[in-house]
Amino acid sequence: MKKLTCLMLVLVMMMGAMALAEGDAHIEIATAEELAAINDNLSGNYVLTADIDLKGAEWTPIGAYAPSGESEEEQEIPAVETAFTGTFDGQGHTISNLTINQPEGWAMGLFGCANNAQIANFTLENASVDASLMSADVVGYAYCSTVSGVTLVNGKVTAHAGEMSEEGMYGGIVGAGMGSMIENCSAQAEIALPDGTANAGIVGGGLEMTSVVGCTATGTVTAGSNCYGLGGVSGCGFAAEQFTDCVAENVTITAGDNCYWIGGITGYAGGFADESLGMPVTVFKNCAVKNVSVATGENADGVGDIVGAGFYNEEVAAANGAPFDQPTQFELVDCTVENDAANAAQLLEDVKGTYVALFPMITAPEYDQLWLDPCVAVVGEEAAPGVAEMLKTACSGTIYGQEAIDAYGDGSNGAQFDCAFINGVDTITFDGATISGTLEGNEVFRHEYAYVGPLSLNGMMDGTLYETADADAGEFRYFFMMPDTPATTYHLEFRYGSDVDALTQYNAGPYAYWLAAGFPADADEAMIENVITLFCEENLAEMGEEEPAA
Repeated sequence: MKKLTCLMLVLVMMMGAMALAEGDAHIEIATAEELAAINDNLSGNYVLTADIDLKGAEWTPIGAYAPSGESEEEQEIPAVETAFTGTFDGQGHTISNLTINQPEGWAMGLFGCANNAQIANFTLENASVDASLMSADVVGYAYCSTVSGVTLVNGKVTAHAGEMSEEGMYGGIVGAGMGSMIENCSAQAEIALPDGTANAGIVGGGLEMTSVVGCTATGTVTAGSNCYGLGGVSGCGFAAEQFTDCVAENVTITAGDNCYWIGGITGYAGGFADESLGMPVTVFKNCAVKNVSVATGENADGVGDIVGAGFYNEEVAAANGAPFDQPTQFELVDCTVENDAANAAQLLEDVKGTYVALFPMITAPEYDQLWLDPCVAVVGEEAAPGVAEMLKTACSGTIYGQEAIDAYGDGSNGAQFDCAFINGVDTITFDGATISGTLEGNEVFRHEYAYVGPLSLNGMMDGTLYETADADAGEFRYFFMMPDTPATTYHLEFRYGSDVDALTQYNAGPYAYWLAAGFPADADEAMIENVITLFCEENLAEMGEEEPAA
């Protein structure tokens, strides 16, 4: 919001969150015409009793923004005569195919403007809003209102430059929020901004003194140049009390040149410890950023994994003085950041090197004692040789695929895993995104690989899948990598092939009973001892619990 100070609205927000009192009359809504007719009684208490298809017809938002007066504060308070002031309970129903095409419109959405209202419990599917200031698919401007339990699927908000568009405020669920609460909402949407505008997020856009709890965001935020306040969940969280249990997952934020205050959860946020200012320090608790990518042009500033920055710039500081001569304050409590693409790239860096098949190396006779020692510690001297031999042979199989299926069936009566390199290679080299293999010094394949996504081997082993775009890759098209690295487990475990579905199978398909195990070609004796010890300890752990050493 443009205004930098405001009245404390906590009491009003608490009132807005209260449930509809027993005995209040409910007006049932079952058709598009009845939904539109809410504009004839903006203070009513409504319940949705059926799914409604708006069929892409131009929609007039429920409730319109008009200022309650001429002062700066009154400009932010919507007139009750034009705003929606009632309650709306969707009862789990779906409203679909909303279309608003008002490039110069303010406070656009299914609900345009809400003042001390409650809007809850429905899905909005296939929504498209083209508008100017304070706009969203669900609620354009929420003032002292509660928006809860709303799911947005396939939402789209396209902002257009106009009067005050430098303030912006665009979101999937709420465009602008003042003294409100957004809780237990989910938004999958595309938000697009032109040059020179601001405050955009997939759940909420420009939020002041508005808390966000239990909300999730998926989609894109795309901005032109000279924009600010861009986030996965919200663009702004100025003077919000809390962001709790919020998740931004699979979000892409793209900004042009000279953009600033960009974050995985919110672009900028916070308040001040002095309670008399009425702007609380914002606490981000149990928030998660998962696979959020941010791409910016030149001169980007204030970019963070969770929060881009506290609200501050020199113009504000000069015009307003303390406390705005310093950034607003926020706290991060038990927040996490996960980036599968970055982790996948890092894994390839961590395994750089040339590898040979592990088990032919470590089952050589000169290492027999290294196998016996941990077995003796668990099963005793008498049983140790048999157990050591069992461990060595368990991963020294020589057949896989249909031949192994014919021999072992489902493996319930025993099986040997083939852990060799297949398809005619004896060494495999990982060099960043390049993976290559040789046979007797002659190169068999070399391809560039890109991250595809996580992959699970029958729900028992979770790893990462990479794919090459080379058309001639054949049985080296995909690489499935377990998270092992020489630094952590002294070896690698992986699969490669041409069929992703087959690569996920444990005891079926062309790769049944095969999982390649690689060992650094330049490993020293200490690493050989470490990998044998680790293999024995991990596989003997359960046996040790059942049969203590003699």
